Amino acid sequence: MEVRAAVDEGLWAECLSALEVREESAGIVLAGTAEEDGRLTLCLNRIIWVPDNAYDLRSPRELRIRSEGWMPALAEAAAGDWQPIFFHTHPGMAPLPSWHDRRVEEELAPVFEARVGRPFASMILGEEQRAPVFTGTFSGTPWTRLRILGQRLRILAAVGVDIGEIPPVETFERQMRAFGCEGQALLRRLRIGVVGAGGTGSAVFEQLVRLGVGEIVLMDDDVVSETNLTRIHGSTMADVGEPKVDVLVRSAKAIGLGTEVEAHPAKVTDRSAFEALRGCDVVFGCTDDNAGRAVLARLAYHYCLMVIDVGVKIGGRDGRVTDVDARATVMAPGMPCLLCRGRIDPNRLREEQLPAEERDELAEEGYAQGLADPDPAVVTYTTMIGSFAVDEMLQRIFGFGQEPSSEILVRPARREIRRLGGAPLPGHFCDVAGLVGKADREPPLGLGW
Repeated sequence: MEVRAAVDEGLWAECLSALEVREESAGIVLAGTAEEDGRLTLCLNRIIWVPDNAYDLRSPRELRIRSEGWMPALAEAAAGDWQPIFFHTHPGMAPLPSWHDRRVEEELAPVFEARVGRPFASMILGEEQRAPVFTGTFSGTPWTRLRILGQRLRILAAVGVDIGEIPPVETFERQMRAFGCEGQALLRRLRIGVVGAGGTGSAVFEQLVRLGVGEIVLMDDDVVSETNLTRIHGSTMADVGEPKVDVLVRSAKAIGLGTEVEAHPAKVTDRSAFEALRGCDVVFGCTDDNAGRAVLARLAYHYCLMVIDVGVKIGGRDGRVTDVDARATVMAPGMPCLLCRGRIDPNRLREEQLPAEERDELAEEGYAQGLADPDPAVVTYTTMIGSFAVDEMLQRIFGFGQEPSSEILVRPARREIRRLGGAPLPGHFCDVAGLVGKADREPPLGLGW
């Protein structure tokens, strides 16, 4: 099993601050766990530091901690069903476990497992605050990498872990001039979800494939029709009636850049489909239903990953365009969700979750909106906002451009681009620190399925 970890930038900064202390520091990190297809992601929630008075010995090279330094944290882990991780620092040194570290872990492991009923996990953070490195283990299996999420999206490989093959220079040579060899290798290591394979989703998908992304989880339950053929990249008239995901999988194979595509002909509101997204680093929301967006909104916080939701609306009258509103909204811990921004209509969300017959009856009686006529759609604008969304991911990974905002509004008819910030609404689920990294719990995301 491959073991990864994910942390929001606030908790990461708190852990890094311990490297400023000359002596080693220790604490218990509480994490949620997400396990699927031979991959385990530890989603870090918070750290409970060992109190200063609980150290019997604290030096730059060694720690001895009395049981009262970590037992209360184990009790909290057990009460909240969290995975405890024994964390300590090696300031100014490599985070490789010493003989003393291994002996301490051997002594702690059975106690941790007995108290919490979970495997023993540990993490060591070393070197300096400006250039930190780490190692970690889970039930004896080394961690491979750490995803740090916030205004930036950073992927740190664990010390001693092979970062993988550098893609062929001749294929990506022009791109490597922009991102470097290591940047191209990083793109190859990403696992990215694309929910929706229509106009915006197919534009996002094709760009990810051509960028050289390693793995894509693709999700859509619809088929190609004559009315959406004009917007789906990679489709032809011969594909009418075929599942959209099958068409895009075939397109990726034809491009031939080695991207592995895991296709799900289903909605994200189906539990089995949603579960395939838990191990992703980034998820692009390219669905136009409120129910799907509501699932993705919670996914970002529970699983400590980045969701970039895209949408476009064209105003038209008498066959003429009156306005175009497109947006790319980024969700991650510390940022407002789609509900906070008013991008999800609660009434439409409730109606979409009703059985079709009941919704139609309510619409006839005037108690529901029913299914409205399709909005205008043009490939130029769905592709445009898809490109803005992928660019947002690249800027956050590689750290170029202006200070990132959590939402971009593009209005071509007005020649206007706006950048919006904002904060979560107080008390809303995206503002609740205890939900960050909660990961696999019943019911998933706290929703009914």
